[in-house]
Amino acid sequence: MYAVIKTGGKQYRVAPGEKLKVEQIPSDIGAVITLENILAVGHGEKSLVGEPIVDGASVSLTVLNQGKHKKVRIFKMRRRKHYRKSQGHRQTYTELFVSKIESPLGAEEADATEAMAYAQSRRDRLAIAQGTGTAALAAGWDAARGRADEAEGEVANVDSNADDLTKVEGVGPKIAEYLQAAGIGSYAALAAASQEQLQKVLDDAGPRFSVHKPDTWPEQAALAAAGKWDELTKLKDELDGGKRA
Repeated sequence: MYAVIKTGGKQYRVAPGEKLKVEQIPSDIGAVITLENILAVGHGEKSLVGEPIVDGASVSLTVLNQGKHKKVRIFKMRRRKHYRKSQGHRQTYTELFVSKIESPLGAEEADATEAMAYAQSRRDRLAIAQGTGTAALAAGWDAARGRADEAEGEVANVDSNADDLTKVEGVGPKIAEYLQAAGIGSYAALAAASQEQLQKVLDDAGPRFSVHKPDTWPEQAALAAAGKWDELTKLKDELDGGKRA
């Protein structure tokens, strides 16, 4: 079963169990909201199209998170006019879980257990960040800090004879430490690593690092391992922060 909903001036085709990000809807994380601007519904081979909305149809959505998209950078320049202007914008969004669709064609509901658990974890993290969390949450935060400190200790004990991975564009000193802690301490090891391995290292390092894209790291490392520094320099000139433009 599916429905076409309208929110934030946009239309979305949704089905029970799906997640989507829409223009921000003021609501608490974990709350269930109901949309009645249903433009169309379908169930099996049957479908209804509204004029403009379908009477008696609604979609229940669970709020999973309130966040911001990646920053969009805007750069303006007028040559020979000494004019340059740079600015950025991060659009806010609301992440939703489609928990139920009701219509004259019938109703369908999805199991929202995992979605509610995720929403609870986001709400707890928000409470801790705002200093309103309970003692139990604070204790959990302290335990997480302890695990992070242990990880920092492991990073500090990496092999001092490892290659300088920071020569790979996109790999900073901190990322190099996490790579070495994961057993990727040489150009050869980095060249042989899969994208899944590299992305897992970044994801485990936290949201600050998970936004990096390691697509070209093995290619750069292969050139460094072969001693082809001129070719590596030429490749890096074509990249922007380790990514192909």
